[in-house]
Amino acid sequence: MLIGLVGSMNQNKIQSFDDTASNRRDIVILIIEDDNSIRKAIATLLTRQGYTALEATNGREGVNILKDFGVDLVITDIFMPTMDGLEVIRSIRKTNKSLKVIAISGGGQMHLTECLRWASAFGANKTLTKPIKHNELLDIVDELTSNITRQGFDQPPMEVER
Repeated sequence: MLIGLVGSMNQNKIQSFDDTASNRRDIVILIIEDDNSIRKAIATLLTRQGYTALEATNGREGVNILKDFGVDLVITDIFMPTMDGLEVIRSIRKTNKSLKVIAISGGGQMHLTECLRWASAFGANKTLTKPIKHNELLDIVDELTSNITRQGFDQPPMEVER
């Protein structure tokens, strides 16, 4: 009897995960990170959880993607060439106060806590330090996207300053 119950509970867990992953497919996350290995690791982690991930190698490329695609969440590094993450956040907030943003940083030229404090002041909803803990990132992504039902590519592109 107990074995049957455990088997039944596992089946419900599998069904629940499938439903959650299916709902996440509609959620589009833009990852703006100049470090290829970090960007790819985040994208892989998110796609395995059922999210749709777009990638940009710098802030300028990320802002251009925001103009072309509907995005539900942005994960941006702070220190990057061409356009840094603080500029990306500022550009987003000038035209879109509701787009969720996670700022990530390993420190760079500025003291780590100071740079993440600036990211929050510019409008990041959450901040994370590198190296990123997968569970912590997934918890924050789930939290910030929990109220999103269907947007993603159906959502109109965002107006952003270049």
